Amino acid sequence: MSTDFIPIIGYGTFITQGFWKDKKNVEVCVVKNFIRIFIPERNWFPYALPLKNSYFKALKFEVTKRELEVLDIYEGVNSGLFKRVKTKVVLKNNKQIEAFIYVPTINTIISQRLTSELDRFDSWKKEIEKSPEILKIFPELLL
Repeated sequence: MSTDFIPIIGYGTFITQGFWKDKKNVEVCVVKNFIRIFIPERNWFPYALPLKNSYFKALKFEVTKRELEVLDIYEGVNSGLFKRVKTKVVLKNNKQIEAFIYVPTINTIISQRLTSELDRFDSWKKEIEKSPEILKIFPELLL
């Protein structure tokens, strides 16, 4: 029986909580046409919002269908907090692929009053900087 692996984008707690550690094909990627916002006084995790001509760096890794179901639970897909959508990302070798990313639902955007103006400088990078292990393995996340 073959196992199909599904590409996922980790841009917040998937990075800082180490979800990538036991996954396949982990590498830094560029998420285009999205911005990452983090408002620590509101939540302990960031959001990715669509914004043309923007980008941020994240980790691409691959999961099994079962692992994807677990990530859906973690991200609150069934409760309407986030939804999983496909987007294009650029890998280090400049190859462009499609991968899943978790983004807030419209209800979350409204209830949390999320806008791209809330975090113009990608404040989640400060959370990434707190992990020497991440910085050692993936220094380009901060470039």
